Amino acid sequence: MIGGRYGPSALVGAEITMTTIQDVELKIKAVEFALGTFADHRNDEEARQAYLRSDFNPLPHLKTYFSYSENALVNLLEQLQGEIWQLRQLQSQQLQLQLELQKQFKTAATTVRICIGDIVQDVRITFSNLKAPLDTVKEAVLGQGLLKRGKSLDSYTLVTIKSALVANFAALEGEKMLLFQQKTVPLSSHEWTDVQLDQLKVRFRDVDLGTFFSDSALTSLQMSERGEALAELLAELDKTLDQKYTSSPDVDASDAICTISPMLQNPICKALFAAKKCKYEYKSHESFVDDFVKHLLNAMGFNDGRLYAAPQLRINLHFGETVKSATADVTVIDLLSYASIGVVEDKYWREMMMFKDSTAQLVAEGIAIAQYNEAVRGQKRDAVKGQKRDAEGNPKAASESFTCSETVYGIRVTLSRFHFYAIRVSPQIHGALQHHVIATEPTIIYRYKSDDGLDFMVKKERDEIILMVSLLQEVAKKTGET
Repeated sequence: MIGGRYGPSALVGAEITMTTIQDVELKIKAVEFALGTFADHRNDEEARQAYLRSDFNPLPHLKTYFSYSENALVNLLEQLQGEIWQLRQLQSQQLQLQLELQKQFKTAATTVRICIGDIVQDVRITFSNLKAPLDTVKEAVLGQGLLKRGKSLDSYTLVTIKSALVANFAALEGEKMLLFQQKTVPLSSHEWTDVQLDQLKVRFRDVDLGTFFSDSALTSLQMSERGEALAELLAELDKTLDQKYTSSPDVDASDAICTISPMLQNPICKALFAAKKCKYEYKSHESFVDDFVKHLLNAMGFNDGRLYAAPQLRINLHFGETVKSATADVTVIDLLSYASIGVVEDKYWREMMMFKDSTAQLVAEGIAIAQYNEAVRGQKRDAVKGQKRDAEGNPKAASESFTCSETVYGIRVTLSRFHFYAIRVSPQIHGALQHHVIATEPTIIYRYKSDDGLDFMVKKERDEIILMVSLLQEVAKKTGET
């Protein structure tokens, strides 16, 4: 292509240097020299080529241009002259821009307390509005020898004491302490462990019934009529359930007993019996525990009206622009608003024997629900304002983040033992996930009523479980309506 790599389109947005201009100027001289040989040897090409071979002119591109026709050289000269004019115009504009930037250049020297793990030290830093704060602080930290030789800050991010990301000059206003925090790794809910809970500074507090539901709109903490009926139906349920189903060695006799007993005919008891047998006979049938929870929720009204206990519902779990997933065994949703209200995570015998604790997974699913609910609320607000969101209700603007504090209620079930959580998804948790950093302040999650939980096979504790599930159904109904 005539004109080489300096066509006009290549100049748009390019940084113009003296080297660029000089390169084009040398091309122009080479073309002019080649054109001059036509004037001297217009009718004798052989003499023209001999002149080229005998000439010691060191101009670049000269040999290439000697192969061009006279018309091609005339066109090329015209193009190069246009390019040199444009280059000089752009150079002039760049110089003008640099002068304007120098007028706007601002610096601010200040002493900031820097925290890197166990290292805390005051550092004198000169910030500039033309340089990223992170780079400025890194240079100051490394210049003052705060880190050991060979240690890098590449895996760290810079935040304020409130976990706000220091992304621009304005974010430094009034800050006296900055923290370098190790970036956390985005993970889906099934990959969460106590490590992620420690990074978010989640603390569990065992509380009474009133404190547990303090964020709800409940006006009474009484068991519903449906709950009382279920508690009465299951009054004889205890740890001898398997013996009740097989009380007689005669299969027909045992079948008759099961048939006439309303309690043994109830699917809750059937699923419990099957789940217990899976310890010995059906080790791969984890669905028995799922069925037990599903039948209990159905009996307590979690599929009534607008509510639906959705199995294995996948919800996005956001870490800033990185998206992972959270899939609970059961997610209670409101079908009309499509808001997610509560979450259930259960485990079966094999997982229990492997000491798998699903608490961290449950918390991750609660966070995903809070993020999703905020997106749903935002979608309704934006419908009025005209702002667009994606198909899942998430804001299209990448800069928008989750900030609302919300309590999501969760149940963790290990065979017949229940653990209840009021998962408060705080702004500190939102901020830590948004910026991939460790939370700077703890978040308290309520647990009813101890780490040991409540056993469905023990009557007194079962009545408490039914009361809790009854109250959670009322919370779900009220939350969905509002």
